Amino acid sequence: MRKTPALLGLLLAPVFAALSVSAQERDPVVDKIIELERKEPRVQEHLRYLTERIGPRLTGSPNLTRACQWARGRFESFGLRAWLEEWGTFPVGFERGPSSGGMVSPVPIPYAFTTNAWSAGTPGPVRARAAFEPTSLEDLEARRSELKGAWIVDRPRKERPKRKEREPVEKALAELGIAGRVRNAGGELLYAFGDQDVDWANLPEDVSINLLESLHEDLAERLTEGEKVELEFDVDNRFLPGPMPLYNVIAELPGAELGDEFVILGGHIDSWDPARGAQDNGTGVATTLEAARLLATAGAKPRRSIRFMLWSGEEQGLLGSAAYVKAHGSEMEHISAVFVHDEGTNYLSGLSGPKALVSGLELALAPVKTLDSTKPFRIEENEGLSPFGGSDHGSFLAAGVPAFSWEQTGRTSYFKSWHTQYDTLDFVVEEYQQHSAVVAALGAFGVANLPGKLDRAGLLRTREEGPPRRRMGVQLEGAEVTQVMEGSKAEAAGWQEGDVILAIDGVDVDGQRAIVSELQKGGPQKKVKLKRGEATLDTVLDYTGEPSEAKREGEAAAPAQEPPKKE
Repeated sequence: MRKTPALLGLLLAPVFAALSVSAQERDPVVDKIIELERKEPRVQEHLRYLTERIGPRLTGSPNLTRACQWARGRFESFGLRAWLEEWGTFPVGFERGPSSGGMVSPVPIPYAFTTNAWSAGTPGPVRARAAFEPTSLEDLEARRSELKGAWIVDRPRKERPKRKEREPVEKALAELGIAGRVRNAGGELLYAFGDQDVDWANLPEDVSINLLESLHEDLAERLTEGEKVELEFDVDNRFLPGPMPLYNVIAELPGAELGDEFVILGGHIDSWDPARGAQDNGTGVATTLEAARLLATAGAKPRRSIRFMLWSGEEQGLLGSAAYVKAHGSEMEHISAVFVHDEGTNYLSGLSGPKALVSGLELALAPVKTLDSTKPFRIEENEGLSPFGGSDHGSFLAAGVPAFSWEQTGRTSYFKSWHTQYDTLDFVVEEYQQHSAVVAALGAFGVANLPGKLDRAGLLRTREEGPPRRRMGVQLEGAEVTQVMEGSKAEAAGWQEGDVILAIDGVDVDGQRAIVSELQKGGPQKKVKLKRGEATLDTVLDYTGEPSEAKREGEAAAPAQEPPKKE
């Protein structure tokens, strides 16, 4: 008689319970894995090569291809079968070379800045006067000779025209011919984004410099006081003729008994490119590689196959993992679980899921719970996994596969590194990486050895099962409000275009992701500190009568991958 998944889960529960009683008779591979990482850790070696020798890995760049080839070689060096699986192409590739620039007169000041991916660079060093953006078409005509060929500097927020008023002026400036734009990055974090949907026959030509807020304020003050300022920028942004092939990296430790069933362990190998892509997501690549090494070197022979996957195109919308799920649709029913590491260097500290699969997780990860008392691991029950996973596990969740983003705990600020100039090896904690590699290896091994696949009963919660996300009713670029929607919470609180969000309920926020995350927490009245010009304002967003959203498994209220974003 065919059993339903729910009934099968009930039948297997006593088996899990009985096995957990004798869990002390665990596979000796478990102790070998722990000992290997203690005596011969290699996880930081993987990460150092990836970030320092290869560097940032923008999807559609030659660096990403080099990283994929290197990772395949690493898996093969562990004795695993590994391959690259092409999932698509980009019409135009992009490669970021060295960039430099700053003020050259009246005093030399080197500038910290970035440009978006798939945006134009300069034809070598371009030195020109700096001039404030015109406020209207009439202003542009009156200052035509001053503006032509100049670096056009955004005015201070309180002086800028509204977005709709700026549109015809922007068009006229492009026709006039300028060196480029110098914009306020909206803080001391330099975020890098970009739109890969470009056409070789119509490549972007406008140069746009995103300058640290403190440097931009100094520049604006000098222009306001009438100083004659000259700037020079040398930006080596290169468009590459496509199509650019894109790959996922896959390796496999074959199952000894159930080779056609799988546990998947992975992370995304691509990164944005303002820095080295260490936290996002070199850390997840390194722990995946190290988990593979530990399992292979320890002689693990799991019942089910363990597949190690490094997806690309995550930053552009989970493209690589979604393509894998689509191409391997028949495999989805044979996957017991997917575990994704994509939240930086803080150590893997837990999982949560619906009741039906908690007992399986408890059994499989029992060795992890006693691994290190200073780094506790918790498995918690929830009302179901969110179908809107913010990383590659979301692609598998959409296909009904139990897929998890590890919960993580530690002392580092992931949001400071996320897509910024601080995404470097300096902010990675080696101790955490070593611990996480062992957790990942033991977790995958444990689930692969369970009597049955994880129970999928009640796997996904519906949208109605959780209260809606709180929204402010604004568009954001970084932490800057670029538009306030009519009738929104932000409008009711007196927010204005150009305001910068500094803190929510006393917690400093340094970008979109932190803002969205803090907004969902706590009571119905959110105290938001804003910067408006030189003033600091205390405002309140009132959500009285609207429930806050419970934390979604694996999503962490992640923002869109590219600003501006409606919230």
